Amino acid sequence: MSAVSRFLAGLPIALEFLTPLRLRLVQQYEDRVFAASVAWYPAIGLLIGLGLLALDRGLSELLPPGPTAALLIAALALVSGGLHLDGVADTADGLAVQGDRKRRLEVMRDGTTGPAGVMALVLVLLVGWTALVSLEDPVRSGALVLGPALGRWAVIPVAALFPPARPSGLGQTVHDGLWPLVAPFGTATVAIAAVALFGAAGLGVVLVAAAAGLLVAAAAARLLRGVTGDVFGATIEVAQATAWLAVVAADQRDWIEPALLG
Repeated sequence: MSAVSRFLAGLPIALEFLTPLRLRLVQQYEDRVFAASVAWYPAIGLLIGLGLLALDRGLSELLPPGPTAALLIAALALVSGGLHLDGVADTADGLAVQGDRKRRLEVMRDGTTGPAGVMALVLVLLVGWTALVSLEDPVRSGALVLGPALGRWAVIPVAALFPPARPSGLGQTVHDGLWPLVAPFGTATVAIAAVALFGAAGLGVVLVAAAAGLLVAAAAARLLRGVTGDVFGATIEVAQATAWLAVVAADQRDWIEPALLG
């Protein structure tokens, strides 16, 4: 299968992996096709964001900002099946445990959530909720669409800059499959979306989200000597919440103006 064929075949895989939708019965993904699906993560994120926007506009007619934001955060968790939040918890538990690299990876693989994982989950969800409560239209609409896309795109720079912690698994698969199409296409998707939604200032939000994701990955890679699928999940959640915070901060200072949804 050529690189282009794998790239095209990756779209339904990305949709099934990142959402509850099941377009076809696939028992097992071929590794290189699964890696190619990462190119579509930002596009799927944009679809999720559009769904959030529609839900937000419906809920805002019925509820005040606090409950509306809580339901949006809950919807995001349900859409992903809790996959990324599980990565937050497992990564926090693995980095917090006392022991060597092998012990940390064992704790992350075990999946039982400990105190560090619970704390990390609470903090990530609280930051996301606070940011959404603070956002107001018309900037709010663009942020709801862009945030999920930036979170899912953040996997690409992390996979490009950090080696996988295990010789096999999701980290290795994604790391090996970024070029020649995955990284450029995914990055172009978020760059175009950011500019369309917020003009040139949107690129600043992209950079902030990337920095947040890379900081998470750097902390993990220092102790694990690489990144894992759980680290990717943590990167998605942290980058998404940070992107929303960046929009809040920029809006407070009139540094950002909505474009497409303004």
